[in-house]
Amino acid sequence: MKIALNLRQDEASHPDVDRDKAIDRDVEACRRNDWEAKTRLFQMFMPLLLSLAKKRTQETASLNRYIEAGKEGLVSATRHYKPPSSGKFQVFALTYIEGEMDRVDHPGFFARLFGRS
Repeated sequence: MKIALNLRQDEASHPDVDRDKAIDRDVEACRRNDWEAKTRLFQMFMPLLLSLAKKRTQETASLNRYIEAGKEGLVSATRHYKPPSSGKFQVFALTYIEGEMDRVDHPGFFARLFGRS
């Protein structure tokens, strides 16, 4: 168990709070189609995307499909996120990321019909 040495540390300078504020700023910027903010979000979430993709497959081609689907889910989450009521973005986005990755496994009717299965 870790015990904080500096008990009087204010919340504003805590690294997790700074990271959460940076994520919230990038989410707002993504809504305005800021490509740099999207790139920062992709870089921040890449360890999570990679971890979720590796749980689904070990093949490189499939791994890339899952990561790209996860990025689509991340962008979709930025569109639907409402900061105070939705909680932390990281938790909120997980549903969208996993939903898009699951669609890679189970493509829709038209994808199966036209040979993308």
